[in-house]
Amino acid sequence: MDIDISNIAEENHRYAIHLATCQNVISYEKRRYKITNILAHSSFEAVDFWRNISLAAEVLLKACLLKHNIPFLKKRAHGEYGEKVTVKSNAGLDEILRILEINYVAQINTGSVSTALKTAENKLFEKISLDPQKAKLISEMFYVIIRTRRNRNSHFFFPNQSRIDIAEVEMLFLPLLNLLEEVYEL
Repeated sequence: MDIDISNIAEENHRYAIHLATCQNVISYEKRRYKITNILAHSSFEAVDFWRNISLAAEVLLKACLLKHNIPFLKKRAHGEYGEKVTVKSNAGLDEILRILEINYVAQINTGSVSTALKTAENKLFEKISLDPQKAKLISEMFYVIIRTRRNRNSHFFFPNQSRIDIAEVEMLFLPLLNLLEEVYEL
């Protein structure tokens, strides 16, 4: 069976929205993220929120790269198994997969958030003529997240990460998600 990934950018955009909003700390309306009803959360729910919101930013960045046909995918070795991949209605993505000789979903490596960010800095922001201040802000916010939140609780539970700091959400994550949303829509 072949899996058509022609709409992979849109699917990842929707998934990023899901990840960012699934705990009702923030919402997505009219292409904007905003704070919603803040309720008490257990320590595990707070950790889940930080993991999900960090992953949402990464997935949204990669959706931006895909939508604007910026090559960032790599071929994973020994991935010749499972479903075959096809691209029926996205010539740019089809070309990338052909160049990389990717035939199976398991061969697609999307890389790390750091690699995706470097690709955005070197190719995407210039291609779409993003205001240099906005590009710099996206990069700086990602680097803060990478150092402070990213993977902190993805593989192990640390109780010091187990509360939701709304100021951090408002000052870091909301602006980043909204800037990435702007990039996606360009």
